[in-house]
Amino acid sequence: MKKALLSAAVIALSVGSAGQAVAAPMSPSSRNVSQYFSATVQDAFTLLGDTDDLSLVYYIPRRGGVAVQSPLSTAPIPRFQVAAYYPSFGFFAGEELANLGGSLSTTSDLGALGLLQSEATARGMRIAPAPASKAQTKFLLSGYAPPNGRIEIKCEKETIEVTTSTGTRTVTIPKCFTHQDPNQPYDLDTNVMYKFNSLPALSGSVVAQDISFQATTLPGWTNQLRTLMATGAQWDNILSAEINWEIKTSELTRQARFNVNWKSLFEQASAFAAVHLSSCVDIEVRAFFQRLVQCSAENACGIRIEYLQSNGTWGPTAPNDANFINVVNAVQKRLQDELFNEVRKYTTPVNGQVSNQATSIFTLRANYEKLILEKNEVVYIQYNPGPTEMQFPTMLNVSCLTGGFEMGRVNWNMNDPGCRALLGQP
Repeated sequence: MKKALLSAAVIALSVGSAGQAVAAPMSPSSRNVSQYFSATVQDAFTLLGDTDDLSLVYYIPRRGGVAVQSPLSTAPIPRFQVAAYYPSFGFFAGEELANLGGSLSTTSDLGALGLLQSEATARGMRIAPAPASKAQTKFLLSGYAPPNGRIEIKCEKETIEVTTSTGTRTVTIPKCFTHQDPNQPYDLDTNVMYKFNSLPALSGSVVAQDISFQATTLPGWTNQLRTLMATGAQWDNILSAEINWEIKTSELTRQARFNVNWKSLFEQASAFAAVHLSSCVDIEVRAFFQRLVQCSAENACGIRIEYLQSNGTWGPTAPNDANFINVVNAVQKRLQDELFNEVRKYTTPVNGQVSNQATSIFTLRANYEKLILEKNEVVYIQYNPGPTEMQFPTMLNVSCLTGGFEMGRVNWNMNDPGCRALLGQP
């Protein structure tokens, strides 16, 4: 385990202390803050720790819905409207269409957000929406994902001849395309929107956002929408959205230190070189250092390796981090230059020739400075892979709405306990 974990600081071999440059969300694998919260909260949010402040918890909602004004009142006001109308001109003149629009909020589940706040306060923690470097919003409209969150169709009437057993007759059918893709037919039987326009979530902001939209449905959908508004049912087969957040998370800085007893180390190297007739090949030198880094006493082997533990102390237990595997290479190169001289053998290169013959040997170096002064040294290794971009989704759904159309204003369904719970009301 020690040898495996010792090989990763080739990326950052330095002397001194390590720290995070800027406070940022931590990767869940580096700091699991979700374990401090209930299953209900974990189901509603992705939770991330902070690099500097152990009491700060970032949250990313897994689900959102319609934005609501005055959510704690007896008559909450959804930011949503829907009404029917009959256009007097255009392709669908005289047919019943529906205008709808509103705002969807990533933090619409105020009940879950309140529970997160209370559990965090009970543990002496604070919560904040996670910062997102990028946000990609995708609407799904009756199974159709509009490019760039927009739909605007243009329809023309096409006349075709239909031949039956009773003769030939002329039939007029609509032929529709979107402005975004004028070559792909737009099926009026399966699609729901005649026009659709939305504002995407902002990149470079936090995950607590509202996104707005305006839409006009095709003919034939108003009765289904009236049914949904009469019952407060889900609109998933009509309208939903997903925001994919890209969040830069940081990893823990791993640290190790090497206590080097140069006198003992030279004795080990001298004995090793004597066994190999003072001319070691590269594979033998690598084996020598791999054996040394597994030793735990610098007086016996010339080197002792310790790791910074989670409680701030140094100990022999290596962190379980596969990325920390290159440290042994960095340490080997540094110590190898102190102990050995590399003598390269000149060979004339031949194109296409493959040989496993050693092209260099290593002889023991007469490093009198460290031998005479009996100098000991502590080498610190610090490793951090830097920020990792992670993706976290938030699903947005329309539900709990009643009224609209001939009823006028859209209302929140306060007769449903689940809808009241979304507002944080009993």
